[in-house]
Amino acid sequence: MMVRFKAQTLPVWATVVGVGLLAGSSVQAAPVSISNAAYAASCVRDCRTPAARAAGQTTPDTCEVNSNFSRTLVERQERTALGGYTAAVAATNPLGQVGGMATQSSVDASGAAGVLTLKQGAFAGSYARTSGHSLALQSFQYTGTTDEQRTISNRLDFSANTALNPGWDNADPAAGTVDPLLGTTAASVYAKTRVTVFSLRSGSFDFDAAMGFEPQGPGFWSQAASQIDYQLEGEVGMSDIIASGTTTALNFTVKQGRFYFVESYLGLWARFGGALDATHTFTTTLGETDADGQFVAPSAGLLAAAQSDNPVINDVSFG
Repeated sequence: MMVRFKAQTLPVWATVVGVGLLAGSSVQAAPVSISNAAYAASCVRDCRTPAARAAGQTTPDTCEVNSNFSRTLVERQERTALGGYTAAVAATNPLGQVGGMATQSSVDASGAAGVLTLKQGAFAGSYARTSGHSLALQSFQYTGTTDEQRTISNRLDFSANTALNPGWDNADPAAGTVDPLLGTTAASVYAKTRVTVFSLRSGSFDFDAAMGFEPQGPGFWSQAASQIDYQLEGEVGMSDIIASGTTTALNFTVKQGRFYFVESYLGLWARFGGALDATHTFTTTLGETDADGQFVAPSAGLLAAAQSDNPVINDVSFG
């Protein structure tokens, strides 16, 4: 899902009435110097062909049923805050609202250095496919005088009305790994996480919104990687088979004077009556492992970057 958008300054809304801009038209925008950033998105698809919709059919006959995604997008909401700590969106289409819960994403990286919280839910009507993407970037400077090992600890808690289906996202017909649920109308849900840590000698880098970015893969960090002093400290994601309460950890060494950037991603998908509620958070916490092997989260020697005085807000609303 490559994202491109037009930059506006808070609080202006940019409402997109056609799919062209959402799909990635070339919109020019000046690069923005950022130390922090936040992105939230939700997407709703009506998984019926036009003929089925016209006939009032209430079962899906497209999307994963036959791998046809053309003309199925009925709503997309996005907010990107370049230089900001928070972003939030929620689906308004009834197909993305089930049991009083709406497909939603929210990001909050305004806490202590290295603490990021992503809240998200994906709820799909019986002939819908919904998804959400949350992406947070937060930075800090290490001011200690000696190198230290630090740990990023990540935890995902959720509830779902069916087991997570990893094959849904990873199916490869050519390799003979088509999931048995593909080609059916069974309810299904899926989740994906990624946490990336990189460092620079400077406390910010230029991010050009017009170049677009991919939340699931090379997020904000993709443009930081062009800096001559860029160093990837590590990356970790949860395995395909995820249970609520699953944790991951990433160890890296902090050095005096360098600036460290923590980027946390959460993606959720639901289809055909599936419901996946992670609105009680995916949390990334920076700390260290003590002598007893326990994770603790001291803040000594960490100087978190402040939010920009004027975050650049990019909004897309379709549907």
